[in-house]
Amino acid sequence: MSAVKQQKPAGKKGNKQLLWTIHHWAGLYAGVLIAVICFTGAVAVFIPEISVLIQRSKYPVSTVPAPVPVFSKSLEILKEKYPDMKGLLITLPKTAGQPAVFDFSVKEAKPEKAQQKKSDKKKKAPSKRYTFFVDSNKDLILGSSIQQNSFANYLRQIHVRLYEGVWGRQLVGLGGIALLVVTVTGLFIYADFMKKQPYPKIRNGKGLRIGMADWHKILGISALTFNFVIAATGAWLGLQPLLIRWFKIETPNVFEPAIRSTAAADLKKTVSWEEVFAVMHTTFPDLQAEYIRSSDDGSETITIAGNIEGQIYERSINTLILAKEGLAPVFKYDIREQPFSHRFYFVQEALHFGDYGGLALKVLYTLFGLTSSFLSISGFVVYFYRTEKKMKRNWSPLKITFIYGVVFLLLLGTIAMVSTLAGYTLAAKIAGYVVNGLFFGYLLLRLARYLHQKLKKEPI
Repeated sequence: MSAVKQQKPAGKKGNKQLLWTIHHWAGLYAGVLIAVICFTGAVAVFIPEISVLIQRSKYPVSTVPAPVPVFSKSLEILKEKYPDMKGLLITLPKTAGQPAVFDFSVKEAKPEKAQQKKSDKKKKAPSKRYTFFVDSNKDLILGSSIQQNSFANYLRQIHVRLYEGVWGRQLVGLGGIALLVVTVTGLFIYADFMKKQPYPKIRNGKGLRIGMADWHKILGISALTFNFVIAATGAWLGLQPLLIRWFKIETPNVFEPAIRSTAAADLKKTVSWEEVFAVMHTTFPDLQAEYIRSSDDGSETITIAGNIEGQIYERSINTLILAKEGLAPVFKYDIREQPFSHRFYFVQEALHFGDYGGLALKVLYTLFGLTSSFLSISGFVVYFYRTEKKMKRNWSPLKITFIYGVVFLLLLGTIAMVSTLAGYTLAAKIAGYVVNGLFFGYLLLRLARYLHQKLKKEPI
């Protein structure tokens, strides 16, 4: 009997098969990455709230934030102790019991010439970051900590770049693209399913595979809009450095004031903070100040950044820059007055982290984020069940999925403990080895399998 060549499916059936293939491969090969990103993102939406809770418990302030915070004395004490401080950023308190936060860096002393290696002579001295907490009602320094080793920093770093500083952010961006592909293909694949089956209905008594598949479809459709927004904004935020460079996109709200004096003279120059806030309220009355930055590069400026109530944009994107001498306005950036391109650019992060609708919206983001993480897991279970007979695995699909889940939870927990107890640098090094090792190891495994199958098909 002559073999009949199987015809490729055409028309609507062929298109659906193509969508199934794309959905299957994108979910299978990027599923673990998507699950980790969604799971960590579900917690990361509460980074500001977590930071406030930790600060209030460790460095409590007895009264509500003063209308005009006072910290001149504390700042002078820190300047005396760290005369070479750079990049001073003051985070103002927003809730009762919260201190003001002073972040800055100081160059560490260079090693002695006798001990210094020749290769290190041209390198710049490393900088060390300091974080101090100040009672802005009493102008009193409460204590200090290492910001990089905080739990809030861990959450941000693990979600934004998987703690891998070289190209982890781009890898997360690719995960956003994969989630976008899975979301769009899933919409077209399950549209017919949802028409034929009442929503939401689980086919009970059909076995775990059918039940899990039903949950996968129903939750996927329920979280469709959320996944689309998260995937699109996450892909943009992750790949932003590359996209800006490739397409020569100009970053909005970039202003460099003219240099007026030396860095040392600029650092020593003082201002009346009460007058600074008075000018801010007059010049930019709707600005809710979150951060203040005092220049140390010779520009002799005070930068105030904050939000405008009711606006859905990136935190602290509205800016007012005042000259230290006379407090005359040098630059003002009000997002409401900017073109659409600027508003579109700065809406991405707010949409991604749900940072515009209060605590209730963040809870909703967390629930949907956990749902998206579950979709990756349920997709694995369904795939393992479908290929169980073909692959002849020794372990059941649930056991394989459980082991995968436990391993990655242990990795996340280990990196969190190392980061908060031993330090950010060591945690980042461990995470870099793990992320790069898993990624390149997986690529080598797929290449080896491909070559093995190719050689098996070739005639001897």
